[in-house]
Amino acid sequence: MPASKTTTVSRPKAYLQARHKIVKTALTTLGLDGLLLAHPPDLAYLTNFTGDDSVGIFTSKRIHLVTDFRYQEQAEIEAPWLTTTIRAGAMVKALAEVIIQEKLKRIGFEANLVTVGQVEALRNALAKDRQTKVELVPLEDVLIKIRMVKDDHETGLIRKSIACAQEAFEAFRTQIQVGQTENYLAGLLILEMRSRGAADYSFPCILASGAPSSLPHYRPTDALVQTNQPLLVDFGALFQGYCSDLTRTLMIGRVPAKMKDIYRITLEAQEAAIAFLRPGVTTIQADRVARDVIDKAGYGKYFGHGLGHGIGREIHELPSLSKNAPEIELRPGMIVTVEPGIYLPGIGGVRIEDDVLITHSGCEVLSSLDKSYEANLID
Repeated sequence: MPASKTTTVSRPKAYLQARHKIVKTALTTLGLDGLLLAHPPDLAYLTNFTGDDSVGIFTSKRIHLVTDFRYQEQAEIEAPWLTTTIRAGAMVKALAEVIIQEKLKRIGFEANLVTVGQVEALRNALAKDRQTKVELVPLEDVLIKIRMVKDDHETGLIRKSIACAQEAFEAFRTQIQVGQTENYLAGLLILEMRSRGAADYSFPCILASGAPSSLPHYRPTDALVQTNQPLLVDFGALFQGYCSDLTRTLMIGRVPAKMKDIYRITLEAQEAAIAFLRPGVTTIQADRVARDVIDKAGYGKYFGHGLGHGIGREIHELPSLSKNAPEIELRPGMIVTVEPGIYLPGIGGVRIEDDVLITHSGCEVLSSLDKSYEANLID
């Protein structure tokens, strides 16, 4: 038997119960009696438990949490209604014991998120009980597709994450000076976010001064911020488990005329895409709207990434607004980034990014930082 167990002492919150109902329907459709929750964002989505080195098993009757002593008290605080097993030994042994105890026969697992070694180890542990025959069924993106559409609770937390990031950015930009390093400024922005309630950044800050701003996923270095150059800042806050993702391109002093030109085109592309977003539009169609603006301006080959992506408990979630990703129809409740960019090697790049909620009648831009060219000049 598992080493230690705490039984249900309360009920999950109403928004969690609503999520559980959706997953139970998916289990029935897939012919499963259990679902392995090995991906931390999936586990947190269904339980609010945020500890590490833990795995859940979702069934039609209950959710089991298998963890260790380090997270016992945390589980009791965050999700006291869970049936919790505190393992003393290997994770797979404890998982197998729970599966056998619950008499589960067909358990799904996300094939893209669990390693072959982990699956084989669990199969071997289950095989030691000769009276139990359990089928482990590989699945593809079942929970991430459910998580695409945010409920009101999630939308509220993402709004707070965005507000935290924006307030931090406003304070941060008043402190920018020529001669500071990119690393210093990235650290300053993180400090400003954490001082406003963020648990952390939602992804490592991209802060690029000058020509390296043409590198879409540049990492800050000890390079000095200099005058007459662009400063691209891509950042986000992690607030109560939810991410925000924003980009503004600042212009320090007098930048080359071409930088002003690509700023204007990028902003036009972003505004056109946002105006187009509504339920029924597909991800590829949305990407095309922004791409057409940039193509017509002659910079098509300098916009090589997708228009945007979903955000939530992870910084990159479905849907992916890209010509190179599976086409998905937008639905109310999805929250996506809209972030076209133009990147000129040796000169610099511009990216402008906002977070947008798909509504029943169209969309709502959740972020509100001024993105006009004039508002992003720094003397």
